[in-house]
Amino acid sequence: MKKEAITMHRPTGETVLLYGFHDSQRLREINYVMVQMGIRVKIIKDDQIGQTVGYLAGVKGMEENPEAEQYEPLDEEIMIMHNFSISKRIDLMLSNIKKRGLEGIPLKCVMTSTNKKWTLYELEKELDREHAILTAQLKPD
Repeated sequence: MKKEAITMHRPTGETVLLYGFHDSQRLREINYVMVQMGIRVKIIKDDQIGQTVGYLAGVKGMEENPEAEQYEPLDEEIMIMHNFSISKRIDLMLSNIKKRGLEGIPLKCVMTSTNKKWTLYELEKELDREHAILTAQLKPD
């Protein structure tokens, strides 16, 4: 059996936050893609849902809220991309995930100066709303 060659890439400063990936094999495959591309991965846990996205990504000046509200675990997988300098890198990352035979991640976004101030809970609600609108627009009449 031929083993797949592993080529490690230099870290790029790009970070992906992942939440809600309960299938350990799926998470391993996604993590493999990130390592190959030099993208840092941070797994967000249920007890961090009330923290701001910026804090979770390690953005300077964004501090932990010690009194953050605790929420029930969210139902969706979420991917938040931070410090990607060109959209081609995002496209390549998503293409590489697809090439590994993995289903898409419907709730994903790039961190912005606005959404970095939102809690993960607030961001998930907005992404869910946007996804519902896009899905409705794509349905044939």
